[in-house]
Amino acid sequence: QGRGQVSKRRRSQGATGQGRRGGDNMGDGEKARRKVRPGLIEADPLECALLVHYDIEEVIDGEKQTKSSVKKIKLSSLSLDSDVAMVAQDVVDKCKLLSSSKLPLVMEVIQQIVQRAHAGMRNEEDEVEWEANWQQAKRSEVDRFMGQEHQLFDSAGQSISLDDLDSYLEMLYEDDMEHKIRGTFLILQLVRDPDNLELLIQKEQFLGLLTRLFREEANKSMDLVINIVYIFFAFSNFSSFHETMTEYKMGDMVLKVIELEVKRSAHRVEQAQKRNTTATGEELEKETKKLKITEKKQDKLLYVCFHVLLNMAEDIKIERKMKKRGITKMLVGMLSRRSPELLLLAVAFLKKLSIFKENKDEMRQCNIAQALMPFIPAPSQDMTMATLRLILNLSFDTAMRTQVVKDGIIPKLVKLLKVAAMRHLSLKVLYHISMDDKCKSMFTYTDCIPMVVNMVQNFPDKFVEKTLIALAINLAANSRNAEAMAAGENLNGFLNRLFQSKDPLLAKMLRNLSQHDGAVKLRMAEFVADLAALTRQTTNADLLVELLGILGNMTMSADTIPFSQILIDYDMINFLHNHLAAGASEDDIMLEIIIFIGTCVSDPQCAPIFANSQLVAVLYDLMADKQEDDEMVLQITYTLFRCLQHESTREVLLNHTQVVSYFVDLLYDKNAEIRKMADQTLDLVMQYDAEWAKQIRLRKFQIYNAQWLEAMQHHVQDGGMQGMMQGATHGATNVPQLRVNKGYGMEVAGYSNDDHSPVYQKEDQDAQQMRVSDNFFVEDDEDDFGYND
Repeated sequence: QGRGQVSKRRRSQGATGQGRRGGDNMGDGEKARRKVRPGLIEADPLECALLVHYDIEEVIDGEKQTKSSVKKIKLSSLSLDSDVAMVAQDVVDKCKLLSSSKLPLVMEVIQQIVQRAHAGMRNEEDEVEWEANWQQAKRSEVDRFMGQEHQLFDSAGQSISLDDLDSYLEMLYEDDMEHKIRGTFLILQLVRDPDNLELLIQKEQFLGLLTRLFREEANKSMDLVINIVYIFFAFSNFSSFHETMTEYKMGDMVLKVIELEVKRSAHRVEQAQKRNTTATGEELEKETKKLKITEKKQDKLLYVCFHVLLNMAEDIKIERKMKKRGITKMLVGMLSRRSPELLLLAVAFLKKLSIFKENKDEMRQCNIAQALMPFIPAPSQDMTMATLRLILNLSFDTAMRTQVVKDGIIPKLVKLLKVAAMRHLSLKVLYHISMDDKCKSMFTYTDCIPMVVNMVQNFPDKFVEKTLIALAINLAANSRNAEAMAAGENLNGFLNRLFQSKDPLLAKMLRNLSQHDGAVKLRMAEFVADLAALTRQTTNADLLVELLGILGNMTMSADTIPFSQILIDYDMINFLHNHLAAGASEDDIMLEIIIFIGTCVSDPQCAPIFANSQLVAVLYDLMADKQEDDEMVLQITYTLFRCLQHESTREVLLNHTQVVSYFVDLLYDKNAEIRKMADQTLDLVMQYDAEWAKQIRLRKFQIYNAQWLEAMQHHVQDGGMQGMMQGATHGATNVPQLRVNKGYGMEVAGYSNDDHSPVYQKEDQDAQQMRVSDNFFVEDDEDDFGYND
């Protein structure tokens, strides 16, 4: 038997080689030389066979090409009683790749095979069970779905062989449909062996006949269509055959079958509903049973059709053509079917399509969110995982997140957090949902917060996993969630873990917790000194930003947090000064330091400390350096507003800097919030300094009435109303410049020290207008912009 198999394999290889040489006829000028070099000899790890490795070297027109291959020599009759030397000699004699010098090595390998077989001997029952399991493992996914074994013999008991292909193809020409179904079934058994595919596709008559039969007979027999589509599927598993499949328009034919089956299914359901109103109980039961059988067969057909399309969709151009034909809508429609295999395939296909915006938008229009909810969770874990992956792709879209939340996905995902295999995907989807502010409050009354708190505090690694801590950060931004997260000993646990791990993301979560007024902030006040100490120690820029952010959020009374003592004990003044030096730190760190200084200045005892340092002057200089950064300018303005509330720092600002001139200049700023903050700061200056008040009042009059003054000036130049407007314009256009403090010879944008008249600038169209009153500047009836500490 082994001799016959070897001989047949040689004939097959010889035929293939001849065909290849015939196809590679490249002309008289090109010459080809071929050498075969034997290599490693080893035992097959699964079968009772030898594996002989060899390299084929071909020199074609001077170019050397090498191809590696393996020859399998089956030893079917080998047993414990076999003469190893005789078997080895027989193998060497019949295999041209093995020379006589390889005989000892062949004997050694055969001896290993015999010993392996002896060590793994099983009784007859075990052998049957092992063989059944092995055959089950070898069956492909499609074979399992078909529920059919790979048949080696036809109904007459004759073996199904590639040599009989012509007789199988002749059956396809018969008028009888049963012969056509039988012929396609026998061909299907051939294509289940991947080794036959290349030989079949080289036969010109084969694919042409199958595709013609498919087009002409597809509407007549579902069994015939299923057999042919399964043949297409066998080829679609290999990318090298996709181009040939495209040439024969197999994808187009498969899509037409899907469209037809969808219409048939809808018509079948409609007819069944009509019969339900008139049929008796026995007739109804019979029709229902018949409908289930038809539906099961249709599911089998739809499954393999979509699988063919999924394989061919590796090419993005083909996928675009499928999209134009409505593949997305078809797949969403499949989610209402009952077949587990078809449902899993449909979800996997939709996941592949969902990476493109156009497909994602179409899925949303088809209300895919509602169709997916029954599968979270699904009876099969694979189906649940596939559904979560699809929803994860879709959840990047805000509208899609809104849909899934509306359909109640949050409680379902929270339950899946208890399943270790699904926890990571569930956390990712929950993280995406938590990005929407309106969805954060939906987590409050679920088990999500206790579970997230527990996972964060007990995470085994030094740093908490990013998806988990990102979800915790988002949840902490909601005040109710923050209270639940900090309840009991949770806050202490978070802070203890922070001091040990120095995790920047954990610090970010605590920063979000600290921004909420109430019990959470009051409890965090106990740890301000420890946080200040960690701030001084850390060299991690990300961690430093978050720690400064927490300290900046601690806007509480001096009785609660002694900032003045903390500044002295931890030498914070020098620390802050060093980081505010030009080029010393990144802008994020500098911004947090400015906010922290503003928080500290709220304590009157801190004002003298800052006044005796250079920090106030540094802030003023920093405002000029960062004038293009609106956030930086706004926070510096607010911090200086705080400094002006205390006598010691106010004296430094008003008498040793040109900060008032700069605030006046900020009234021209395009940012409305900066303009409002500058206006409030100038109001404060006017309360404490009468000389500044007079000049600021005139400047504000000029700014808020610039258009009117300009119009009046043109009118005066034209000679009209000269007497009436002389006094008004004289006071408005001959105002002395703002005073310049000693030591500051700088020029403020828009003003010159050498020119006693202001440089008028037009405000942008969005600047709110002011009406003149006794105080010269009164805003329209709007509330002042509020600034949180």
